[in-house]
Amino acid sequence: MQLAELIAAQREGYAMPQPFYTAPEIFEADRAAIFGREWLLAGHVSELAAPGDYLVFDILDDSVIVVRDAKGDLAAFANVCRHRGSRLCIEPRGNVRRFTCPYHAWVFNLDGSLFSARMLEDHHDRAALGLIPVAMEVLEGLIYVSLADDPPDFAPLRAALTPCLAPFDLAATRIAHREVYPVRANWKLLVENYNECYHCTPAHPEFARSHATHLAEDRVAPLNDAMAARAAACGVPTTFIDRIGRSGTPGVADHAYNRYALFDGYRTGSEDGTPVAPLLGQITGHDGGASDAYVGMLNPMLLYCDHAVLYRFLPTDTDHCAQEIIWLVREGARPGRDYNIDRLTWLWDVTTKSDKRIVEDNARGVASRHYRPGPLVPMERYVARFIDAYQTTLQRYEDRP
Repeated sequence: MQLAELIAAQREGYAMPQPFYTAPEIFEADRAAIFGREWLLAGHVSELAAPGDYLVFDILDDSVIVVRDAKGDLAAFANVCRHRGSRLCIEPRGNVRRFTCPYHAWVFNLDGSLFSARMLEDHHDRAALGLIPVAMEVLEGLIYVSLADDPPDFAPLRAALTPCLAPFDLAATRIAHREVYPVRANWKLLVENYNECYHCTPAHPEFARSHATHLAEDRVAPLNDAMAARAAACGVPTTFIDRIGRSGTPGVADHAYNRYALFDGYRTGSEDGTPVAPLLGQITGHDGGASDAYVGMLNPMLLYCDHAVLYRFLPTDTDHCAQEIIWLVREGARPGRDYNIDRLTWLWDVTTKSDKRIVEDNARGVASRHYRPGPLVPMERYVARFIDAYQTTLQRYEDRP
């Protein structure tokens, strides 16, 4: 069945048909329309503190260098030498005066321009042989790149999310820990799992005893109302934004923000509810809440008052992917004094390991000849939102001139 026919056959309020998760040709469509166009989290400004600092972000066959240049500005380039295409940066991070290709020693300045090319004849236009720039945006210290020549418009996303994120001052944080969890499943099953808490009660007892998102709306509403009053006193935004899928605007990067309550007695996302790090930014206290924020459909983050948790969904092939988690704490916070790594990472490490198991079991079932898409329940409304955003993006890519 062709992609357009599969999208047309999608039943509203149901899971997706099997080929979306198992067909190599659909994965190739994802490569072009999703991972080749969407804004993707590449890193944090704290990783690029000094001129010459760089990081490499790899996604499928593509690789991007993000560097702080000699003027102190950030720039992004394809990690491809302009001579015969070798990867330019082999190490994932480092500091250089210039980029030197390890193959034939062409040298490029930090601004991407060609500095030298041994034995290159004079008739070649050296100005046309600089590194190929990649679209890049920085939002509150978080670095995003897009491989597209015409990526989704970032400006409306920036205008909407900046007031929500600014009090957390994520630019004034540092990476405390990062972990990659390989998953034997199509990347969409991992994203769908992240987007619903219908499974939280049976699968995540550690999460379910602190976060109220697995409750029915009539039960969680009083908790959210009480949390909203505390949030106002602590300077934490509670704005609700949902501009993903049909709620979004064509050509504009998807984005969302929502604050919700933890259970009484839990001030943050920790094993016992007690703080795990110094308060972030301008926040003056713990409101007992957590914020979900999305930059694009693939870059969720979870914001507590004392730390932030960033997610990257990284496809490998049709049947494999990985989830990377990055924990941020206030800049200047020192491990062993201001925070303990094990306490900081406990909740989302144990939860993600459980997710790995259930998503891999899900993948095995979806691959069966007996799989049929079932109906989604109201608590899975954000799965429906993701399916809509995903298929809309595919369709728009297919329909482009």
